[in-house]
Amino acid sequence: MSEKTTEKTYGPFELRSAYHSEPVPDDFVQRRRISAAIRTLSERLIRVEADEATLTGWADQLEALVDAVGLPERRDSREANRKLFTGAATIGDLYHMMDYDPVGGGANPIAPQIDWTREDQDGVEGALWLGQQYQGPPGRVHGGVVSWILDAVLSRAMHASFRLGVTGTLNIRYMAGSPIEEALTCRAHIVRQEGRKIFIEGGIWHGETQTVHAEGVWLTPKSLG
Repeated sequence: MSEKTTEKTYGPFELRSAYHSEPVPDDFVQRRRISAAIRTLSERLIRVEADEATLTGWADQLEALVDAVGLPERRDSREANRKLFTGAATIGDLYHMMDYDPVGGGANPIAPQIDWTREDQDGVEGALWLGQQYQGPPGRVHGGVVSWILDAVLSRAMHASFRLGVTGTLNIRYMAGSPIEEALTCRAHIVRQEGRKIFIEGGIWHGETQTVHAEGVWLTPKSLG
């Protein structure tokens, strides 16, 4: 009789180590492929110059794919979230929660992707490139998209410091335009903590120029405060 093995489980402060040390589950390799293909298609087709016949052909193919996919069942991640906070989440649970994050989630086709180059208790830094689907004013990233991304970046700094909390306030100051289709850098770090309040600041840079400054307060759940 073979020895029974128990799948390794994780708690909320083991997310980063699990992502860096454990292989991507096989199904998420495919989910990420699907997501990457949809993102690429979105970027290539927005404002595309094409004749009506070509557009009709593409639309027909995409509508056929939608019909083929149909309405499959979806997993509810709430149970996985509860397991995480009791230290019982499997690596599959972690991916079903985190890989669909609307910023950086590898399996989420609408998520701007961030290549994290530093994550530690002193802060985080990542590289990102935003295509035309995120444009607001011509040639610039939409301000709402900037805010959306920085909420996630500042939260990432909190998690990298092994703390938990939810966004209480987020203030954005636009200092210059953040260009689309060019390399950008995002950074954030914790400034201080007062009781349940965690003060975090960060921003976005285009080269050496800071284009956006963000600061906010994250609130630790009362059960952890």
